[in-house]
Amino acid sequence: MTGGISMACFGDRSATLDTTCRTFLAAAAASIAATPAVGKSARGGDGTDHVDPVVSLWRDWLAAHRLCSEACRRQQKLETEMLRQLGSFPRVKIGFSEGDGFMWAYTTEEIDRLLPNPDQAETRRAARAELAARRADWNTVDAWIGYSSAKKAEAEIAEVEDALAKELWNTSSRSVAGIAAKLHCVLETEDPGSGLEEAPWPELRTILSDLMQICGSLHPG
Repeated sequence: MTGGISMACFGDRSATLDTTCRTFLAAAAASIAATPAVGKSARGGDGTDHVDPVVSLWRDWLAAHRLCSEACRRQQKLETEMLRQLGSFPRVKIGFSEGDGFMWAYTTEEIDRLLPNPDQAETRRAARAELAARRADWNTVDAWIGYSSAKKAEAEIAEVEDALAKELWNTSSRSVAGIAAKLHCVLETEDPGSGLEEAPWPELRTILSDLMQICGSLHPG
């Protein structure tokens, strides 16, 4: 790995360099995963080699992160299809009493808040009935498309990813690869397209590139 990949992310925004920037983190992940020092660089007090726990956690986190990204894309695709068929999330239009404009209500609580007066009881009842009908339509399409199931699956894997990330950051690194893994985690989470140019993101990408070079020089194979 050379410093050129990292520096390409900071200068001219040509199509070639943009492609390089987008693949930088993928290349970094492959470099960290392929480094023999990942599990062998830290020595215990007994003189034997030990696995760097940070890199082990990073591997688990990266797998969860990729699954979460896939689940997010699937959920968004299904949500788009739901909205294409139904036009919007379940909601009802509540007109202002002055006849000038309206607001959307998505819950019965919002309906009650927008129609609080006793003389609005019939309008309130009709709005609740309309919202219930729209929710029933939504649930019918949802049962066929599977949007809610996909959304639940995304939330579950996101919880796993978050828990692994917290454990990763609370664990001390024992190798250069472990430090690189932590830095890769934050960059992959906060700047996955390697496109942020304000400090400290370019500097952090440079540090990651340097760490990758050190890993490569320690283990040239």
